[in-house]
Amino acid sequence: MHELDGQVLLLGVGHNADTTIHLAELMAGAPYRAPRYCTILRDGQAVRVDYGENDHCCSRFDLVDSWLRERGLQSEARVGHGHARLARSRDIVEVVVAALEDNILLFLHPRGECEDCDEARASIAS
Repeated sequence: MHELDGQVLLLGVGHNADTTIHLAELMAGAPYRAPRYCTILRDGQAVRVDYGENDHCCSRFDLVDSWLRERGLQSEARVGHGHARLARSRDIVEVVVAALEDNILLFLHPRGECEDCDEARASIAS
């Protein structure tokens, strides 16, 4: 989506469900990773691929709402009973990367407040 200059539509959910922000974390160099794997087909054979995923609770992704609003980069409206947000993927990434340049751990809760974020912090040392 980012590469194609596409838009992100969040319908009935907030930025805490916006996976584009994970891309921005990776682009900014976020140091936290949880070990994950997926299985792919390679030459007709199932192959396990291990990778590190930037994983935490994501509730602090909701900060992105105000950053996009302040810059006029997000449209919002009601669709049925749900709140809709629409923004360019590149705008989301640009705003998030800039914020993470000031504090790369910005989206993690302070130590001891969230188990998922504590696990992400623990992965930094390993």
